[in-house]
Amino acid sequence: MAGYGDGTFGSKLNFETQITNGTCPTCHQLSMFVSINPQIFRCTTCGHDLKQYINGKIRYLPIMSSNSNIDRNGKKS
Repeated sequence: MAGYGDGTFGSKLNFETQITNGTCPTCHQLSMFVSINPQIFRCTTCGHDLKQYINGKIRYLPIMSSNSNIDRNGKKS
């Protein structure tokens, strides 16, 4: 029996999370942002996904509503 992290998928599984704070452009609250992807963050207050842009200063802009449903074709329902 293989232990955790062994085998076909376990050896390649590696997460690097980031936690930062700022003002969310969606809920306008001072909040923490959590990310697993280096450019996409989630607001811990309202749950919206934000993309980080670095152009002179760091800005977080909404990428899509976390409450919307997307079907298999990529269309919002």
